[in-house]
Amino acid sequence: MKRMGWAAASTAVALTASGLLAPAAFAGEDQSLAPTSGPAFDATAQQLLANDDVQAVTKDTQGRVVVYTTEAEGEAKTFADSKSNVVVKHIDSPFSPKAETDVVAGAGYFSADPSAPPTAAGGLCSIGFTGFTPTGAPAVITAGHCNDDGAFTASVLTVPTGDPAGGGAANNDDVSFRAPLGTLGFSQFGGPGNSAGTVGDKASVDIAAIDVTNTALNLKPEITNWSTASSGDLSLSTIAVTSVGKVQAGQVSKSGRTTGYTSGTVLELEGWAKVGDREVYGFPVESAEVMVLEGDSGGAVFQGNTAVGVVSGGDAAGTLLWAADLQAGLERTGGYTVAVEIAAPALVTPANGGEIGVGGTISGTAPAGTTVEIKPASGAAFDALTDAAGNWSFAAPDKLGTYAFSVTAKSGFSRSPSVNATVEVKAAPPVITSPGNGSIIIDQLNEFTGTGLPGATVTLTAETVDDSAPGDDAQVKVAPAAVAANGSAVVRADGTWSIPVDLGIGAYNVSATQARDGQVSAAAVIYFTIAPPAPTIDGIQDGATYSGAAVPTSVSGTGVNGAEIVVVVNQNEVARTTVQNGTWSVVLPTALGEGAYELGAVQTVQGVSNGTYLNFTVVAAAAPAPSGTPAPAGNGGGLAVTGMGGDVAPLAWGALALLLGGIGALGFRSLRRAKS
Repeated sequence: MKRMGWAAASTAVALTASGLLAPAAFAGEDQSLAPTSGPAFDATAQQLLANDDVQAVTKDTQGRVVVYTTEAEGEAKTFADSKSNVVVKHIDSPFSPKAETDVVAGAGYFSADPSAPPTAAGGLCSIGFTGFTPTGAPAVITAGHCNDDGAFTASVLTVPTGDPAGGGAANNDDVSFRAPLGTLGFSQFGGPGNSAGTVGDKASVDIAAIDVTNTALNLKPEITNWSTASSGDLSLSTIAVTSVGKVQAGQVSKSGRTTGYTSGTVLELEGWAKVGDREVYGFPVESAEVMVLEGDSGGAVFQGNTAVGVVSGGDAAGTLLWAADLQAGLERTGGYTVAVEIAAPALVTPANGGEIGVGGTISGTAPAGTTVEIKPASGAAFDALTDAAGNWSFAAPDKLGTYAFSVTAKSGFSRSPSVNATVEVKAAPPVITSPGNGSIIIDQLNEFTGTGLPGATVTLTAETVDDSAPGDDAQVKVAPAAVAANGSAVVRADGTWSIPVDLGIGAYNVSATQARDGQVSAAAVIYFTIAPPAPTIDGIQDGATYSGAAVPTSVSGTGVNGAEIVVVVNQNEVARTTVQNGTWSVVLPTALGEGAYELGAVQTVQGVSNGTYLNFTVVAAAAPAPSGTPAPAGNGGGLAVTGMGGDVAPLAWGALALLLGGIGALGFRSLRRAKS
């Protein structure tokens, strides 16, 4: 912290410490490795830091304990020599606070006690990060030691060109102020209540939050690199803050009002250091060049776009920075958070201006871990969560027409730019559940049923199809007036609908649309057939065996009056007739010889056919008994009754086979295949 009068700068106060490592700290220690984690490490660090010359104790990524001391020799070195995993780093001076404002991280500010005289001391520091109060009001995060344990409650921004990093005098004689900033909202330097703090306790922090009261200020989640200080606007060249996290080994950067934008290396990830007279949990950053001086305190410490700490202190040379752990500090503030830049979400399905069905999924992408706020042009806003890959979605609204909305990604109180979008919500075609597409119904149809959009009006149109037209699968529409099946119904609340009809035998194309909110859907189309009932075949039993006089010579049955009946034997037409008075009958043109037969009767009404088929077998009659042998009872010793003389039977069977093989075989098979 750089102290100065409320109106003019004064000399800086640097807190130092010195002393020797107490030999008794390691009495009885005989292990070859120093502990690097847990309570044992904390206890070791506490013992080491009890010595005035030890300034910090940390642990690096190689499993080593690192001790920072102002004494090149002494008990710290003795301890290190006894442990194979202890490294001693010599520094020229103890850590001292480095406190000294557009509002971006790294900008300078001045804080003081507003009730004190104008000549009273104040402090010059740097803004760590822009952020929010626990209720979402604007705030900035900085170091706790910048406000003299809570005494400096009022803050103002400094003019960048007057800050040393912006070309101002290094002694701050020419510092000037440009705008009020706010009032102190929270502060802790060391342990709770600004106590000395405890090694091993991550609640020993260096953190403060200033509630921004100047509503004219525009806080940005960005860190200045000080390259545009001469323009007076530090926000012209910045690094975005996109997350808050733990420091990782490697390069770390810092931004503050005195040394500006500098970088160093982190080799040890956590530990405790004596900053002035307080213990602070954090990590060291080493550099070959000056990277931190008085006035940089509170400034942003970051890796890439991740905020990891605030400047707490540094050695006299300015090449060793101690950063207070940001996450540990924020946990002590009661809900203050860092503002982060969030990329705007994107609409993926449908594209902006595209179409979507009612209840369909509107989806997009946003940064993973964010929540996407959907705000309709009219109606209440609602949220959609992103998954691990950043995908989000919500169901399209129930109302048809143009749906205008905006999407904004947010995390905590941080918000992305909003994206405006529109989609056209269309009604999908209704679904016809009965009859099924391609189905065959017997005799008649009394009702259509289906599902649709509740409240929509479903309208049906049915047209007959002439299957007898030339060409494969020809479906030639005939006049709709020939079909009494046009009607409509309102879809019920449960999403179902039904329309009564009276459709007779025929082939049909049916289309259905649904309309609501002034919008009409595309049509759902099905094709089905209403077939006549199959005719009956009387007097012949399926699976029976016949011989002699019992072999069928005619076929009869029942059917629909006026229907045409075609009788087929083994898929060949042998006779046709018309049903009269509910019955039909044909005489087989030739006798049936021995063999297996499939007999069918195909009934056709208005071009639609249905058939009945059965199978039977014809076997030869029993042979006559030898001479002198009594004939079997019941036939007087004559030949079996076949309807023909025994001498010509073999010729008759052969003639019948030739006849059946040549009668319209191709034509009938085509009929049966199409109608079976």
